[in-house]
Parts: sequence; structure tokens; C-alpha cells
Amino acid sequence: MKCPPGEVHVWRIDLDGAARTAATLRAILSREEEQRASRFRSIELRESWTAARGALRCILAGYARSEPGALLFREGPHGKPALAGIAEDIPFNLSHTSGLALVAVAGIGRVGIDAETVRPEIEVEDLSRRFFAAAEAAEILPLSPGARLAAFFNCWTRKEAFVKALGGGLSVPLDSFQVSVGSYAPARLLWADGGESDRWSMLDVSEPGIAAAVVVEGHAPVLQRMDFVPP
Repeated sequence: MKCPPGEVHVWRIDLDGAARTAATLRAILSREEEQRASRFRSIELRESWTAARGALRCILAGYARSEPGALLFREGPHGKPALAGIAEDIPFNLSHTSGLALVAVAGIGRVGIDAETVRPEIEVEDLSRRFFAAAEAAEILPLSPGARLAAFFNCWTRKEAFVKALGGGLSVPLDSFQVSVGSYAPARLLWADGGESDRWSMLDVSEPGIAAAVVVEGHAPVLQRMDFVPP
């Protein structure tokens, strides 16, 4: 399988379904990944992480034409995972929330994806004022409660996806760039410190109850959505 330049593939992983084949997925993890999984206190979190990581290996192996267990990973300066060795030119990113994981694979350039379960109890006003750009908060807060919640999670996931694409982690302040937040407008990076907004494309990949966005370096890509089938 190949992701051509100008495309981005977004894989949907049903973690509850994948967890039923956890033993198979666990068998392809590295020793370091097994140790990391064992540090989760609950069985549920352990199985969910194992399913997501095992599924990620299976998905990327298809692009790398490799066995899932043979893939090598490295981490960037701020912890963003990437492939190493012969498959290092395959850009990808992973995000997971309750019961769901999403993997983005880009044909070329950096990529980031973020998914969040929409939670009505979130402190929208406080978090918007503390972390978002002033223009984003000013657009979100006057909205009706339902629209405000949707706009908040649109904003949050789009910003997190951009930060993950950059690979900057916590070193990138969330108020140093602005994204579109309303459901009436396409997902878009409006401005960023350094004037790089035209360098990035953003797509909304949300589904009912889940806000999600993918950010790709370069012109707007063709989106291909795929479902992971557990082995």
C-alpha cells in the first residue's frame, strides 16, 4: 500500500473491537512497548493502549511492506513518534480517545491528528480564556451552549493537531496561532506566529460524539478514510 503525495489516509480503529484480539496485537509489540503497557494501572487502559499500538504497527507495516513487529520507532525532540530505518519517510500520527483511535498517514510532509470525546462538563469559558487566542475565545463564548461546546472542541482538536504536526509539544503555545472554530466554515489555520499559515492544510474528521481534525503540511490533500480490521 502507498499513500501518494497529495493524499492523507485516516484510519479508524475501534479499540473495543481490537482489544478482543489483544493477545495477537500484543505479540507484535517491542519489549519497550510491552513494558510501557504494563505501567498502566487498569486492565482497560492497558488493553486499549496495546490495541492502539498494535493496530498502528499493522497499519504502518502495510505502507512499509514490512512485518509489523519489525518496525522501528524513534521519538523527536518533543516526543513525537516517527518511524526509523527503511520506513522513516512515512509520515504518520496517532490519536486516541475513549474507545476510538485515529491514525493519519500522509503522502508527504508533516502530519498531525487529534481526537477528543465531546464532554459537556468541560469548563469551556475558563479553558478558552486561558489557552486559546483571544479571537477564538471571542468567537466561542457568545454562542448558545450547544454551539459553544461544539466550537470549543473544534478549536481544541484543530489546535492540538497542528501542534502535533509541528512536533513541538508543550513548547508551542496554543495562543500563538488561530484556527477556524465554527461548524459553518471549513477547518483552517487562519494565522500563526512566523507567518506559516499558508504552508498547512487542515481537515475536520469528526464523527458523532467525537471531535477530530487532521493537519497536513502542503496543499489541501485528498482525504481517504479507512477502517482497521483486527487480525
